Amino acid sequence: MPDFPHLPLKQKLDGRYQFTGKRIDKKVDPQTEINLNNRVAHGTQLTDATHSLMQDRVNFLHEREEMGLPQIFDANIIPVFLQVDPKDFDIEALKGFGIEIVSEEEDGFIIGANTDNFRLLADKISSFLNEEGRSKDQAAKLWQIVQGTQWRVDYLLSEELKEKYIAGIDDNDQFIVDISIACYLKLPVRPVRTEAESDEDYTVAKAKNDEKNQFRIDKKALRPQRLAESDEHFTQRLNRWKRALQTAELERDQIASDRQDYLTNFIVNVYGGELLSSFIDLEDSFGFRARMSGQALKDLILGYAYVFEIIESEQIEADEPINDIGNQEDIEILKPSNNSPTVCVIDSGIQEQHLLLAPAIATAYSKNYVPYEDTTSDQVTNGGHGTKVAGAILFGNDIPTAGQYQPPCFLINVRVLDKNNFLPSSIFPPELMTKIIEDYDGVRIFNMSVASHGPCKTTHMSTWAATIDKLIHDRKILFLLAAGNINSSTGRWDKPGVSEHLQAGRKYPDYLTTPSSRISNPAQSLLSLTVGSVCLAEFEDADRISFGKRDHVSSFSRSGPGMWGCIKPDVVEYGGDFLREKNGFLITQHNVTSSPIIKTGANRTGFAVGTSFAAPKVGHIIAQLAKKFPNDSTLLYKALVIQSARLPEHVFHNPQTEALRVLGYGIPDAQKALENTPYRITFVVEGNVAAQQANLYSINIPKEITRAGNDYDILIEVTLTYTATPRRTRKQLKSYFSSWLTWESSKLGENFEAFSSRVLKDLDDPDEEERIDNKSIRWSISTSPNYGYVAEFKRQDSATQKDWAILKSNVLPNELSFAVIGHKGWDKDTTKELPFALAISIEAISKETEIYEKIEVANRIEIEEVVVIPN
Repeated sequence: MPDFPHLPLKQKLDGRYQFTGKRIDKKVDPQTEINLNNRVAHGTQLTDATHSLMQDRVNFLHEREEMGLPQIFDANIIPVFLQVDPKDFDIEALKGFGIEIVSEEEDGFIIGANTDNFRLLADKISSFLNEEGRSKDQAAKLWQIVQGTQWRVDYLLSEELKEKYIAGIDDNDQFIVDISIACYLKLPVRPVRTEAESDEDYTVAKAKNDEKNQFRIDKKALRPQRLAESDEHFTQRLNRWKRALQTAELERDQIASDRQDYLTNFIVNVYGGELLSSFIDLEDSFGFRARMSGQALKDLILGYAYVFEIIESEQIEADEPINDIGNQEDIEILKPSNNSPTVCVIDSGIQEQHLLLAPAIATAYSKNYVPYEDTTSDQVTNGGHGTKVAGAILFGNDIPTAGQYQPPCFLINVRVLDKNNFLPSSIFPPELMTKIIEDYDGVRIFNMSVASHGPCKTTHMSTWAATIDKLIHDRKILFLLAAGNINSSTGRWDKPGVSEHLQAGRKYPDYLTTPSSRISNPAQSLLSLTVGSVCLAEFEDADRISFGKRDHVSSFSRSGPGMWGCIKPDVVEYGGDFLREKNGFLITQHNVTSSPIIKTGANRTGFAVGTSFAAPKVGHIIAQLAKKFPNDSTLLYKALVIQSARLPEHVFHNPQTEALRVLGYGIPDAQKALENTPYRITFVVEGNVAAQQANLYSINIPKEITRAGNDYDILIEVTLTYTATPRRTRKQLKSYFSSWLTWESSKLGENFEAFSSRVLKDLDDPDEEERIDNKSIRWSISTSPNYGYVAEFKRQDSATQKDWAILKSNVLPNELSFAVIGHKGWDKDTTKELPFALAISIEAISKETEIYEKIEVANRIEIEEVVVIPN
């Protein structure tokens, strides 16, 4: 038992609270205003566009018929590309326009499909022109309907495939592509129980009604005061909703099945192609991999209305150079203890009989997923790859050279990369992830230092990353992912390596934040723990010099932000650095700036660089947490790692956007993750909360710390982690997740009662910027990009939300309160709870006084009573 363990954070108020809601006044967009003032012109424009689309569809089908192509497209299903007011148009309302949403793009653009020859849209336009009905102004927010088909090339295809399409695709060319298909159906909203209307609220409603009707002769009395809904009546409504939901879910499943059957026939029977994977379902869409001809691909691009993404299969690899050093003969590796956790290594295989690894390898569970190589051994030249990753998990940054060493975990060897360090193109990564998790049911920690060759796409979460997110939520597991590496040289200016960046005049570290240096797929996964790399040391000789100093970002480490402005990578570890020529552009390595690793071959250890080896070093910390706290969730392990991380000293006291883009939340510290010191105390809690609910907590700060005579720096750190069900066809975190969470803190001098009232009644608009006054704690990131020290980022835009602030001890309040708040996403059942873990640390960073025992004593009394604030 450690002397300074983490303490449980006591809940002070439960989450059974429904937000009251309030009217939010929205400004009318200038374009919408123009449309309102020019109804005839705008209505005519929309009508003409629909007629043009219908005629284009007729012409397209006629041309195909003349070419002798099979008649496989329905003339009544018309692809649509439109733009709506992005700030004041609920895209779910498009159903009332007769348009099925296929996917949401940037700047209000929507890919859709129409199946009623635009009849409902014509009705909306008529209401708009005649200013009739409740939706008489709605068409003003439908800004444009794009004509032609060029948008399908621009928006459906990856950049590489778009280039090939424009250059000309031959009918006989062969392609392996990853295809994403929408199958979205709007589900009914769960009913909310009607509560009794208070006398105060009824009086206000009556006054408003009287004011509104004061000059009317036929003024009607306001409705009767609303009574609480009976149990019987609410149960009836709830049962009707359950039946409607079941019917809608069955209908959605049938839609997906029909479209899968259609595409199977299209690709296999009509065009003689091949399905290379099963269909991977992700709530509102499904994805799959296929081999098809150029003719089939072109037909699919232009003719099939429900496709929203086509990507040529990416090169997925993990390649790192290596230098040898001598054997390590004086070390004895012991078998991990029986209570040790298991980490699954998804990589190129492992040299299982390696002297430094063998005692920890669970060989009975090793498995090979490479179809044309029947082995689980690491066949990659120059020391292997999976073997190096395995060593980093077992030993972290310090490979022992003498004595005995007991690793913190067992390892399972899952081989997915072939001897050339590539993932076979016949394997669809999302399907592979699903298969591995099914095969290793019960394993909770997975390390995958495997990624695509280039940067990830940023409009829609990839099928691979979304599948990982879904598996994490459904199976309560943790994925550790490498952020990806920028190659030393690529020989291509459009996809530059480090050498090409230098030759183009882009200096280190500036080139790390260019779009081509963005994190690789699937490192953008919101629920994974993504790891970048920092330098170990400096080096310089007559001809060469390293790029960065110790704790500075590595010259090859890919950067964020991740999807929709989230902080990625989450953390960084020591992965080494490249060297550059002083008078040239050759990129090399040196042992001094490289990371010690375990390798295959006679010389059992060596040196290498890469995020591939930074990620498993974080896995080394996770393994220690899992061993020490076996009954806790992987969410808490992740939270403790993030909580232990700190930006390096050169940026910690003045964090900037660029630092977070390359370093995330900083470098983790195993000791801080596992326990505390006399100068640091950490409170942790795991819980569940649903949308429109909040769980509140409070920490007492003793007067010995806050007394006026004290004036030392206190660091407060807060980390929230959670999981939710993802979907792919929408953009932004709050549309990607079924529900989403944020955390909020009390202001200085704000007692718990005032804080709970503010949180539960005033913060029902999650997009509203934090209410700032001179008592607000100035967090480093904050909920507003205009208030935190780090511009551009908002902490609620990430699924892992850490923030920190440094306060003088004499301004600390006697009580610090925190809330975990649930917000509505796409799931219509807002009663579903999301799991979360919350960590709060208080540290005297100048070490002028010991605080652990003082704060621990002040928070010993458990709060027995759970307080519920009524509506």
